[in-house]
Amino acid sequence: MNARYDWGPADEAGARNLVDRAATLRGLAAVRSGIVVPLAIEIEGGKRGPVPDMRAPVQHFMIRDGGDYAAGLPERHGFGFSDDAILLPTHGTTHIDALSHVIRGGTIYNGFSANTITSRGASRCGIDKLDPIVTRGIFVDLAPPPGSEQAQAISARRLADAVAATGIAPAPGDALLVRTGWLAEWRAGRADPLRATGLHHDCADWILSQGFALVAADNVAVEVLPSHDPDSAVPLHLRLTHAHGVYLAELLDLEALAAHGQAAFQLIVAPLRIKGGVGSPITPVAVL
Repeated sequence: MNARYDWGPADEAGARNLVDRAATLRGLAAVRSGIVVPLAIEIEGGKRGPVPDMRAPVQHFMIRDGGDYAAGLPERHGFGFSDDAILLPTHGTTHIDALSHVIRGGTIYNGFSANTITSRGASRCGIDKLDPIVTRGIFVDLAPPPGSEQAQAISARRLADAVAATGIAPAPGDALLVRTGWLAEWRAGRADPLRATGLHHDCADWILSQGFALVAADNVAVEVLPSHDPDSAVPLHLRLTHAHGVYLAELLDLEALAAHGQAAFQLIVAPLRIKGGVGSPITPVAVL
């Protein structure tokens, strides 16, 4: 079923508009066992994780810990406590891109000027404009055999055939999750963040024709890296997010989901309400 990716000149939510009550109920109807599968990678202080060098390592600070009490700090009012803080790039772990993340020709999604993004954040299309996504997820495993060469492009035909093989007909507002195998290769020490198997940009038209609101993968960009388009480093981002407001979520841990072998489920994705943020860490959850 085709979806209409046009919600007027003032819209800042993009394809989230497709996630209506029917989409949420479709996700609920896909639940069979009630098993909950978390889809986020671990965040560890002092580690960069599976991201390019442009992303700073995670910094995790303890503000109050047991050592403070061992050194003589008294418990007050009948209790003590521990507390901490974290410094993390919004795209430095499992995350979702805001519609302000991608710029082309001086504009972001829906034609808003890139000048609406300043040192204070994005006044248009920030991640704070994205409400939680609770919908039906459709999962396909398109990972090549372990140890295979990375930077393989997954074609539109292969993607469409894989979804068709699940027996599930996509509907507007659904989310598409694709396992490329990149994260497993990175954990095995065989993958580079800038060389990643992913979707070819020819997948864009098919994704739009199915009405997906969100596309997610276990690699750093959803799309193949390096790009197979000589004119753009991120053509899928431009076609889906910039032009049509489709959300992309990256660095999901899809290993446990693949082991369960269930193609449809309820997917819950809730970004942090970062005012003006151009992305947000997430802990996606699949309910099988």
